[in-house]
Amino acid sequence: MLHWAAENKLFVTTDYIMMARYDHTADNLEHRLSLEELEVLMRNILNESSEYQELIHNTDFQMLTERDTSDNPVCGVCSSSLCMGVDGNFYPCAGWQSCVLGNAIEDDLKDLWFNGKELLALRRLRKKDFPSCCTCPDKIYCAMCMVRNVNESAEGNPLEINKHFCKVAALNRAIIEEWLEAK
Repeated sequence: MLHWAAENKLFVTTDYIMMARYDHTADNLEHRLSLEELEVLMRNILNESSEYQELIHNTDFQMLTERDTSDNPVCGVCSSSLCMGVDGNFYPCAGWQSCVLGNAIEDDLKDLWFNGKELLALRRLRKKDFPSCCTCPDKIYCAMCMVRNVNESAEGNPLEINKHFCKVAALNRAIIEEWLEAK
């Protein structure tokens, strides 16, 4: 796919993330790539994408680490984005449909955005609310995502860290550091 895209001057990106469903059922995860399969895929992406290689080569990882403070927002949930389903329900993001924040038919979007209690609570969350992540050596290789947490938590807790993605971040870091050392 990457070769075909390059030959046709197309930009492609790979999304190998699979998470549990929003109803917390996880039988779909039997199809999630294993860490071994992810390693092969991640190495292939790095070895085949000159754009990604350039991005990695030009990234100041020390600066990223210093900028990644505990007061930073966790993600764009309810800060830069809000999703709406076909039924008019508003959700924090597309995968987090277990958390209905309001409804387009019943609620004024502007009022919900500025005054919705649950929406404001999610917006106030910061990385410091995830203490183990603040000190994690892999934190800049991780795209923290509350929906991954909430969907795979038996209690639907967005603050319960999803350990699978911690392993993916550690693998990502190892592959990138190995590639940079070889350059």
